Amino acid sequence: ARTGSGDPAYVLTFRDVAGELALPGEDGTDGLTWPVTTFTATSLADAVKTELAARERVIETSAGPLDLSGDPVQLTKLLGHLAERLAGTGARSFSLLIDPSGNDAAAVTLGWAGEAVAPGDLDAWLRDDLDPGITYLSGAAVLTLHRSAAAPRPARAGRAALRFTVPLAAGDSRAGPRRAVFDFNLAAAALESAETERPLRDLAFVVFDSETTGLEPGNGDEIVQIAAVRMMGGKIVEGEEFDTLVDPERPIPAASTRVHRIDGAMVRGAPRIDAAGRRFHRFAEGAVLVAHNAPFDMAFLKRHEARIGRVFDHPVMDTVLLSAILFGRSEHHSLDALTARLGVSLPDELRHTAMGDARATAEALERMIPMLEEMGYGTLGRVIEEARRHRGLIEDLN
Repeated sequence: ARTGSGDPAYVLTFRDVAGELALPGEDGTDGLTWPVTTFTATSLADAVKTELAARERVIETSAGPLDLSGDPVQLTKLLGHLAERLAGTGARSFSLLIDPSGNDAAAVTLGWAGEAVAPGDLDAWLRDDLDPGITYLSGAAVLTLHRSAAAPRPARAGRAALRFTVPLAAGDSRAGPRRAVFDFNLAAAALESAETERPLRDLAFVVFDSETTGLEPGNGDEIVQIAAVRMMGGKIVEGEEFDTLVDPERPIPAASTRVHRIDGAMVRGAPRIDAAGRRFHRFAEGAVLVAHNAPFDMAFLKRHEARIGRVFDHPVMDTVLLSAILFGRSEHHSLDALTARLGVSLPDELRHTAMGDARATAEALERMIPMLEEMGYGTLGRVIEEARRHRGLIEDLN
């Protein structure tokens, strides 16, 4: 995120995922964990093709029958960013090959017709932030998180390439119950537009949650439910609620239904994302959006902005950021852990329902605002400033 002065402000976030990846700590032991999910090489190739099509570029793809482990959204944005940078140098006729490389990894090779990229240019491109609506991470950080590095390949017959690796998944890739782990991804937020010196208690918050068909907003998964509650004066405004099922216009996998208990029959006749998104945008007008997995939820909304006819340029806050500030990053920051720590009731029958999770997140925020004030973080600006203390989480990975 960027503050009004243009300085970077880093925000801790959270996502429901299928696994985790341990990252090296300063002492050489496993330190932070990073969320990963299992996805196929074909789904990554298809997502990259869609990403480049949105940029009015064409790419030929070839992917083997491989199950990969990592963050497909970050990888898609990275490959799209590299292709866009290469196109600026005159590269054309892009290709993507994903095949086994040995050592429990797959090789991802981005090829093009044209000159090989200079190492200095590649290093500069990898320092760029990726699409802020999804990651706010540099390309270099994305590669490091996947225990990889990009290297130019020699030009042959007028073609050149870049290559990096992605870990192969262990076990089968069938969807299972999602669980919560740390995600030090960066929040999608337009914080520069907020009045950062206003007290938190003076801000209007819309605390929301969404349920979806799956974990890949960039590869065809869709929202099936959105719910939100409004907060003013640091308190929930009773009766000010938003709750709607959404027709995803695609089947809901049984594995996802087991999590949120929403099936195809329930969403039949529900509004589609264009209508539901406009209603939610109107409900959230003038407010700071708050969620416990903000980049995940925001990615689903932002990819449909053109269809909805609205721009979700609200400031966005993630309650994991607040939890990390208050309790330290070594603590567990899942929604279950946070609500238990703060004495918020989250009945099993309401967990993984959009309204149940949104209400619990709002009640947690109610309790955290006085604690933040006592620690001297009573304004949005001070929260942003404290978030910058976590900048080393990204820098230390490069």
